[in-house]
Amino acid sequence: MSEAFDVVIIGAGVNGAGLYRDLCAQGLRCLIVDKGDFGSGTSAAPSRLIHGGLKYLETGELRLVAESTYERNLLLRNAPHLVKPLPTLLPIFSWTKGIGAALRTLLGSTTAPRSRGALLVKVGLAMYDFYGRRARVMPRHRMFSRRRALEEVPALTPRIAAVGRYHDATVTAPERLVLELVQDGARLSPGSEALNWTALAGRSGAVLHLDGPGGAREVTARLVVNAAGPWIDSVNRALAMPLPKQIGGTKGSHILLDHPELLRQLDGRMIYFEGNDGRILLVFPYHGRALVGSTDIPADDPDEAVCTPEEITYFMDALRDLLPGLSFDEGQIVYAYAGIRPLPNSEGVAPGLISRDHSAPVAEPEGDRPFPVIALIGGKWTTFRAFSAEVADTVLERLGHARRQGTDALRIGGGQDVPDEAAREGWIAKTAAATGASPERVALLLDRYGSTARAVADEEGAGPVLLGGTDLSEGEVRHIARTEQVVHLEDIVLRRTTLGVTGQASGAVIARLAEVAGAVLGWDEPRQAEEMTHCTETLTQRHNAPPS
Repeated sequence: MSEAFDVVIIGAGVNGAGLYRDLCAQGLRCLIVDKGDFGSGTSAAPSRLIHGGLKYLETGELRLVAESTYERNLLLRNAPHLVKPLPTLLPIFSWTKGIGAALRTLLGSTTAPRSRGALLVKVGLAMYDFYGRRARVMPRHRMFSRRRALEEVPALTPRIAAVGRYHDATVTAPERLVLELVQDGARLSPGSEALNWTALAGRSGAVLHLDGPGGAREVTARLVVNAAGPWIDSVNRALAMPLPKQIGGTKGSHILLDHPELLRQLDGRMIYFEGNDGRILLVFPYHGRALVGSTDIPADDPDEAVCTPEEITYFMDALRDLLPGLSFDEGQIVYAYAGIRPLPNSEGVAPGLISRDHSAPVAEPEGDRPFPVIALIGGKWTTFRAFSAEVADTVLERLGHARRQGTDALRIGGGQDVPDEAAREGWIAKTAAATGASPERVALLLDRYGSTARAVADEEGAGPVLLGGTDLSEGEVRHIARTEQVVHLEDIVLRRTTLGVTGQASGAVIARLAEVAGAVLGWDEPRQAEEMTHCTETLTQRHNAPPS
């Protein structure tokens, strides 16, 4: 017998997870499934920015900038344990260049603008402040002279004319934010389910066939949402829907460097700079590493997306040009990653000019398919909540179900009941006294997990046993394995922790992880060995990590 749900969502990236949480909050019974882990696709490969889209001003997407800056401000409030302010420097290489190119872009030019001068940047940052005024939580922009900029970042190229400073935000663990959205949804609607590593095997009439770790399942839905990102066209085929191509994605790659001097000069700030080809690049501190990105290359196979040697060379050349006072080489790379942006099919448009706005076309019931299918196309990390709310309203209207609550002020995961700055020290002291943990350890866990840090501190106790040279404890691993739907070892290394992205997943760490997690998950020695091998191969083959 097939199980009946109100809505089945295929794809547990940030858009699918955000929609799942929203619909569950309205009392619907929902199922979300992903062929990989939660947040393991494109949502695991962003620039790790929560930003208003400064560059979208050039293309005249003012509604998107207004939406993005508002959503950025909301995330700083609703997920303060995972979304942090990021002061940003914007080097400027002239005073007046770029005005003509910017006007041509606004009028529909298909080539990206280059050489944005100080006057143009000043106007752009003023507009950015204006659109970011709603629910504002960060300071307005400032402009600095060349002398001031070189005093603060001596390694900067002396070719600069001035520097603009403004604030955006970074997400410290995007995969964890996706997981917490999913967990929130399941908590809000006890009849709902979330399944990772579960593929859509096909469709027979109204029945969807699923294949996961627990075996085959058959489910039905009143409405299906295709939230598979760059895999949307593949899911359409599995649903036996002969639709034209909907996705025309581009690949974005990033690298992380072990470069202490670069981090010292960045001093907690991002540099958002223009490459020689006119593309906007970035470099900023991320968990003790320097994150560099990103590229924008047409690509259509998300399963094969990797950062190529050519892209690495591109990043290195751009860094040397921006920061000639520092040395860069490929031996500093500890991790690399790539993902396909699920952009709308836009033949003939330059990758940098394809809109990052979102849309949700509906395929009405047809033939032996009795349910409509809504596809989530485009969008960006920052605007997932707004996109989810928009689609949720459509779903609720179609199903004749009233909205019970909005999500603008709905805290995410460990952001619920997290202490503010005034209450932080008291919360830390109380938790330390109750668990025996040191205040320093509780503070670290609070920054990592928000209010759910208490449960982790209970698991760790007074004497946490750390893994190798990391600050991850065996108690954390046990808690993660028991409560966060871990299926494979790579779930822990790449998504539940930052071991992978920071280059800390040594052979010894991976081996101990397999033992500790395996004891909770019931893995015998052959299964532990299999998980270690697969995890190591993923790190070396897909993420440019040194062999363990």
